[in-house]
Amino acid sequence: MELFDAEFWSIFMDPEKYRALIDQMGPWAPLVAVGAMVVVSFLPLPAETIAVANGAAFGRLEGFVLTWIGAMIAAALAFYLARLLGRPIVNRLLPKKTLARFEKQVNQRGAIFLLLVRMVPFVPYTVVNYGSGLSPVKFRTYLWTSAVGMAPPIFAFVSVGALMMEQAWIGWLTLVAVFGFFALFAYYTRPWWREDPSR
Repeated sequence: MELFDAEFWSIFMDPEKYRALIDQMGPWAPLVAVGAMVVVSFLPLPAETIAVANGAAFGRLEGFVLTWIGAMIAAALAFYLARLLGRPIVNRLLPKKTLARFEKQVNQRGAIFLLLVRMVPFVPYTVVNYGSGLSPVKFRTYLWTSAVGMAPPIFAFVSVGALMMEQAWIGWLTLVAVFGFFALFAYYTRPWWREDPSR
């Protein structure tokens, strides 16, 4: 089964299938969970699905830790990969306008913008990771804002996955509520998303 095969990624969209896969992995299961998060963070795929799947397979606490570790590894790798490859290569991977707007926000607002953008799950990890690597932001600033900012949404989606295994309808209802919460969060922090902070 190929990496970009839709059937392969459907496993991560179905908590039951993913849990069955994890059960087959035995002692390698935690590495699979971390690796899945690392891989999906480099692809134009919703990383939230891995968080939900890990919650279903490992529960809230272990699922959160494994997903967070995977996200942090991916964040560090992508940051340095962007700096190593440079702008011409990264611009082939992501839209130039999107990267330019992201860099402008980082330059104008610094750490507070990185922290807020990490708390909004609708912003693709690839944009934040590669965009930060192209910007002049220091790695330690990028690292702590990523560590703190990614924790709330990861925990929320992992908890949804755990709930789905306990009571499916409650899990789906909670998923809607979680998306609603983060949508409101993005809306009420919208002044920080404007390109001109003086407006």
